[in-house]
Amino acid sequence: MTSLAAPLPSSGASPSAGASAHARSAVRRWRGGGWTWAMIGIAAVALVMTAWSVGGSMSTYYASIALSMSQSWPNFFFGSFDPAGTVTLDKIPGSFWIPALAVRIFGFSPAAVIVPNALAAAAAAVVTAVTARRWAGPLAGVVAGAVVATTPILVAVARSNQPETFFVLALSLTAWAATRALQRASLGWLLLSGAFIAVGFQTYMLESWAVWPALAAAYLCTRQSWWRRVWHLAVAGALSLGASLIWIVAVSLVPASDRPYIGSTLTNNPWEMVFGYNGLGRFGDDTADATAYRSFTPPFSGSASTLRLLNASLADQIGWMIPTAILAIVILAILRFRTPLLVFGAVWLATFAAMFSVVAGMHQFYTASLAIPMALLIGTAFALARRAGVLWAQIALPGVAALTALLISIAFARDGAATFSLPVAIVQVVLEACVVVLLIIESRRGRRMPVTAAVGVVALLLTPAAWSVVTMWSPNSTNPTAAGVAAMGSMGMGGHGGFGGGSARGSLPYGQGAGGTAGGGGAPGTSASGQTPTGTAARGGAGEHTMGDGTGTTRGSGGAAQGVTGGDSARSQGGALTHSGSSGGATSTSRFGGLGAIMESDTVASARTVAWLTAHQQGTSYLAATFGAQSAASLIIASDGGSVLPIGGFDDRDPVPTLDAFQQLVASGHLRYVLMGSSMSPAIPASAGTAGATGAGTTHGFGARTAAPSGGQGGTDTSTSSGQIRAWVLASCTPVDDPAVPDLYSCGS
Repeated sequence: MTSLAAPLPSSGASPSAGASAHARSAVRRWRGGGWTWAMIGIAAVALVMTAWSVGGSMSTYYASIALSMSQSWPNFFFGSFDPAGTVTLDKIPGSFWIPALAVRIFGFSPAAVIVPNALAAAAAAVVTAVTARRWAGPLAGVVAGAVVATTPILVAVARSNQPETFFVLALSLTAWAATRALQRASLGWLLLSGAFIAVGFQTYMLESWAVWPALAAAYLCTRQSWWRRVWHLAVAGALSLGASLIWIVAVSLVPASDRPYIGSTLTNNPWEMVFGYNGLGRFGDDTADATAYRSFTPPFSGSASTLRLLNASLADQIGWMIPTAILAIVILAILRFRTPLLVFGAVWLATFAAMFSVVAGMHQFYTASLAIPMALLIGTAFALARRAGVLWAQIALPGVAALTALLISIAFARDGAATFSLPVAIVQVVLEACVVVLLIIESRRGRRMPVTAAVGVVALLLTPAAWSVVTMWSPNSTNPTAAGVAAMGSMGMGGHGGFGGGSARGSLPYGQGAGGTAGGGGAPGTSASGQTPTGTAARGGAGEHTMGDGTGTTRGSGGAAQGVTGGDSARSQGGALTHSGSSGGATSTSRFGGLGAIMESDTVASARTVAWLTAHQQGTSYLAATFGAQSAASLIIASDGGSVLPIGGFDDRDPVPTLDAFQQLVASGHLRYVLMGSSMSPAIPASAGTAGATGAGTTHGFGARTAAPSGGQGGTDTSTSSGQIRAWVLASCTPVDDPAVPDLYSCGS
């Protein structure tokens, strides 16, 4: 019988043979170490870009949620917006559990609420790299990890405390488990994939379920009996569904009197919040039912259309990668890549792209989740093309990426936006030419050179990486977008009548403004009516925004609009904004881009107000009550978690507290002071679809209500609880005669 085992070397084996074996072993160790160092490098690059010098992109609204959730375990579980547990945020709070724990452990700071998001983004890049390595080897992993780490919109949102990066991390873990499930046709790994989808549901709700079509289609392509495939999917799907709904069911079982009001709902129902407001309500009038749920469609990404992901708002954020990802699918199909994995990546990309194309309105950072499937496809196609020696594919992948970056840069450079981008894109094209030369040299020598792959990766990602790097110096607390082509060319919020120059981008970086949209008082990239233009924003000049005691105007070359009132004045010229304000004889002047000065003014005013309220609290449970979430958020942070009652919740429309409940708080001595002012919901333009909304006056810009005939106190529409409370306060309470706290009323004795 012939043995199939390799013979052991004899004692007389030549020294050269032993040296050769030792050399091969050393090479294997070096390769393993090379992979480890590559992962360390990807993680380090991602962390530097997302965690270095963070703070400027901190959303006050979401920061106050993390601070409030850190105050008690019930607040932590329910996702309470305020420390007293009056109302929840408008989402399942999964994205805020880790930041809330960080605040509880380390105390509140911008870093405490942002760095966890940065860590999640870096982890997502590494997990995606590990997954891609299982698809097509180390090179695929390195490329995929680099794609995720340098995706501009992911870098931008990871530098903020917006709820997105933990969802991206959950998706990367889903891809990791799903890869093993598809490779092994394993029920256990499929169950784990479903569990990670359920984890993603706790962070971003229904969007997480959009992975299931791809996973199901791919699993049906595995090599096992048809009945076994269907049975496995049914079990995994059922368990994933059940795990996804745990929070909703648990909250539903708690009596309404023992928990906060569910924010942004008509009926105080978590099912309505998830499937209505955050589900059907995101598709606008086509699915809106004002009697059953509210609608929310932020207009930051242009109108719904087939090519939406390639429009001016999204091209340099995520759209730059789509042509390359589509080409990657074609290459993988031609090379006959494993069908389950190819179907998984392709259907995942198609499903998410379709979803983002048809939703009525969205922030740009919603699309960061596309980075995972596209990175897997591009990394795998790049590696397989190298391994198979397919010349055209090796040229086409970085070539399409370079051409796309060049076209995007040219398109926006015509408007004077982000002039740095075009030279970088030209360098990227030159590097693509270098790749062609290196491939020709390889073909003549008959062996592959590592330098070719390295140059190819740079030719694939150079310009988007530059956009991501510049984002580090372009903070944006309202609608984080990468400082790519349009972000650097747009300055401020709104159009001519907004907070300085703007563009259709909806970006708020510090830097030089370049005009804005026609019309006044609009949200980023909107007209005065709040509608997002379908084309490039009209270029404009300087805008002026004046805030007074009761009425205000917003002026600019594009038109005029009534503005929200306050106590300071700010002027923006050419995108830079100079703010001056005074309190108690002190005057300060600072220079910021976009909203910077107004944010600084709000911080100073909030600290001053909290100091006054603390000195005059007189044993009440609440420092004060305010109308709407934004004014309450700044006070919660300034007081380091003090109890501030947010009348009307997120957007001043939640029926909490009722007028009777409010009067009882006053009568019992739990509440004395009420800050009237104007409610301002963070990052919500007035046009953000709000089916069934009722409120006082009209809104412009970022959802701030214009002065109503009631003397600049925001309006007294008594069809809402907040309107009824406002009217009662005006009629029954006494204005506090102290310039340090304007618009403050004292109720009760």
